[in-house]
Amino acid sequence: MSKPPLDPLDQMVADYSLVTNGYAGNAPANPYPMFEELRGKCPVMNGDLLKKHQVPSMADYMMTDRPTVTLLRYKDIHKVLMNPKDWLSYIVGDGFGAAVDNMLLTAMDGEEHETFRAALQKPFMRKEIQKLVDTLIRPVVMNEFVNKLRPNGKADLLREFGLPFPIRAIYAYFGFPHDEDLLSNLASWAIKVVAAPQTDPELAAITVPQSMVAGQSMFDTLLPIVKAYRARGEMRADILGHMMQVEYDGRHFTDEEIALFIRMLLLAAGETTTRSFANMMVQLLENPDAMEEVRADRSLIPKAVIETMRRDPTAAAVARIAARDMEIGEHKIPKGTAVLLSIGAANRDPETYEDPDRLWLKRPMRPLLSFGFGRHMCMGMHMAIAELEVALDAMLDLPNLRFDPDYPKPEIRGLNLRGPDAIHVLWD
Repeated sequence: MSKPPLDPLDQMVADYSLVTNGYAGNAPANPYPMFEELRGKCPVMNGDLLKKHQVPSMADYMMTDRPTVTLLRYKDIHKVLMNPKDWLSYIVGDGFGAAVDNMLLTAMDGEEHETFRAALQKPFMRKEIQKLVDTLIRPVVMNEFVNKLRPNGKADLLREFGLPFPIRAIYAYFGFPHDEDLLSNLASWAIKVVAAPQTDPELAAITVPQSMVAGQSMFDTLLPIVKAYRARGEMRADILGHMMQVEYDGRHFTDEEIALFIRMLLLAAGETTTRSFANMMVQLLENPDAMEEVRADRSLIPKAVIETMRRDPTAAAVARIAARDMEIGEHKIPKGTAVLLSIGAANRDPETYEDPDRLWLKRPMRPLLSFGFGRHMCMGMHMAIAELEVALDAMLDLPNLRFDPDYPKPEIRGLNLRGPDAIHVLWD
C-alpha cells in the first residue's frame, strides 16, 4: 500500500526543516559568541566560515576549493556591498541556479542586473506595497489565519501561521488563482530548490536532482497560469499584470519569460519571511519586557521588526567575488577570490551598534544589512516588512502570549537561513 500524502502544512514543515538542517551544519545554534571572538581576532579571515562548519556556502556552493576570505566587520561588509562593480554577484547562482535556468536576479551583474531590476521593481516599491496593507495583507493575516486560531488558545506559530501566511499573501499579489493545492505545491517546490546545496555528497545526490525536478515543475505549473491571465485580458494591479505591460529594451516579456521570472521570485517569496517572523517572535517571547513595550506602544512595531532582523537575521551570510585585485583594510584580496560576508557578525559589531547583543527597540539604527545593501538590496524588502508588521500587530492582540510549557522552548539555529523548528505558544 502506498503511504497517504502528507498534510500540505506538514509537507511545508518537512521541506522547511530540510533547509534549516542543511544550513545548520555542525555550527553552534548560537553562533554570536563565535562571531565576536573571530571579529576580534581576525575580522578578515582566510577561509570560508560556512564550509568550515559543513554549511553550504554561496562563496563556493559547488565545492571547487575556490579561494575564499570571510569578512566579519560591518564597515568592511558595507563597503563590499556598496561596490558592485568590483565585487561581483554571479557566484550566488552556482548552488541552485541550474534548477531555475540560471534566471536569478541576485546572481546578475552590471547592465543585465540593472535592466531587469528596473523592469521588475515597480510592484515591489514601498508606495505600492503600502496600498496592500489594508486591502490584502491584513485581511489575509486576520481572516484566514489569526481569527481562526484565536479560539484555540494555543498554536505552533511556525506551522499554523508563520509558514502559510506570507505565501498566501504574496501569491495573491502575484495574481495567482486562490487554490490551496497550487499554493502548497509551488511553496514546496521553491523550498526544494533552495535546499539543493548540501555539503554531504550523499544528501546532495538526493537534493540536487530533486531541485531540478522541482524547478521544472514550477515552470510547467506557472506557464499555464501566465497564459490564462493574458487570455483574460484583464491587467490588474498585481505582479503578473505589471510584467505583461512593462517594456524593457523596447519590447514586452513573453509568457515564457514571465514564467521564468516569477519562478525566480518565488524562491524568496515566502520562506525567508517565515524565518524572519519566527526569529522575531522567539526573540520577543524570550524578552517579555520588550514584548510588553511594543504591545503598549504599537508605533514601535516597525522598530521591533528591524531590530529583531538586525539581532538575528535570517540571511546571515552572502557572498561576492573580486573582479580585480582588491584590498580590505590592509589585506590584499586577489582577483577571483570570493568573500563570504557574515551579515550575522556585522549586525552585532560593537563598532557600529552599542550593546549589540541587547534587544533594544529604540536603538539608533544604522543602514540594515539583513536585506543586503546597495544595488542588490532585496527587491521584496518592503513586502516582507509590511507582512511582518501586520503579523506582529496581530500577535500582540493575543492576550498573555507565551511559550507553551508542554514543549521545549524553540531554538533559532543555522549559520545561514536561520530559524527555529517550531514555536509552541499559549494565550488566554
